Amino acid sequence: MTTRILALVGDCYGARGGIARYNQDLFGALAESGAEILVLPRLGAPDTVLPPPGVQQRPPVFGQLRFSIAAMWAAWRYRPIDIVFCGHVFMAPLAFVLARLLGAHYWLQAHGTDIWGDRRRLVRLAIEAADQVTTVSRATRRILLGWADLAPERVRVLPNTVGDQFVPGPPSDALRERLGLGPGPILLTVGRLAASERYKGHEQVFACLPALRAEFPTLVHAVAGEGDDRARLEARAEELAQQAGVVRFLGYVPGGDLPDLYRLADLFVMPSSEEGFGIVYLEAAACGLRVIGGVGGGIADAIPDARVGVTVDPSDRTALIGAVRRLLGQGRVDPTATEAYRRPHFAAAARLLLARLVARPRRMRGMS
Repeated sequence: MTTRILALVGDCYGARGGIARYNQDLFGALAESGAEILVLPRLGAPDTVLPPPGVQQRPPVFGQLRFSIAAMWAAWRYRPIDIVFCGHVFMAPLAFVLARLLGAHYWLQAHGTDIWGDRRRLVRLAIEAADQVTTVSRATRRILLGWADLAPERVRVLPNTVGDQFVPGPPSDALRERLGLGPGPILLTVGRLAASERYKGHEQVFACLPALRAEFPTLVHAVAGEGDDRARLEARAEELAQQAGVVRFLGYVPGGDLPDLYRLADLFVMPSSEEGFGIVYLEAAACGLRVIGGVGGGIADAIPDARVGVTVDPSDRTALIGAVRRLLGQGRVDPTATEAYRRPHFAAAARLLLARLVARPRRMRGMS
């Protein structure tokens, strides 16, 4: 019997970012197991990306009230529905109501920062009503269990997965020349340049560059990403690096070009303090690049041991400079270090979670 899933998400097909990619990987794995999924996003451009067989995506609906009305209408039209999937905790109250009306299982996904800050009573009650909660890291699971009344067995870790395109390979001299990065060493950071995400640690890296350039005169810091904080970061880069051109802002880099960028770099550095997981650390390591992350959040899951890289206190400039110096001399990462995060493992875990949820008696009953 086909399992039908209604998925309420912030973004998915046609959108950028780690959460969108996570949703795509999850729905692809569930569809491969025979599930049918209707995705209702609040962001993105679904006409630019074709979902895989078994997955439909409606156009995005902006605004909380309009989205709620659209979700109610879609749920009515898409019946019968076996599972209401909630991809972000701010939609948990709506997902809870829909699951109860439909008599469906209720699956909640928590990514990290979404559950660290939003502890309103209504949201908490909607989280606690979930039949199954999945988190992207052990840290997110631990934080959630610390303030929500959830049985530990109902909260499972389903970490991000790294795409098949992220594998080691030779650096591209053509890309180096096109980006004007010189002989290097090249420090690389990939992430949104958003005012709401200043915890990613760009400025901490900028402040280390004068000391690092004294030892590595041709070192540059390549920053891939776009956002509303770019102009401010460009000014801060010139101020902190004490020399123009040391930090190269590359803008948005399409996903298809990221593997070559990782292979070109000598070290991935993003001393973030609040990542729910940090898929970019895994992508970089899967391409053979050693990584430096910050202490905090779920980053320890993305940098599991010294084979991949290290974590440092983002506020400790001496420790960050020392980590860069040390890792620049250690060569590339063994590709087997990220094997556990490859898609076959993720897909198998996702299918097992789906089977367990469907087999469980429903905690909610639909209205007659």
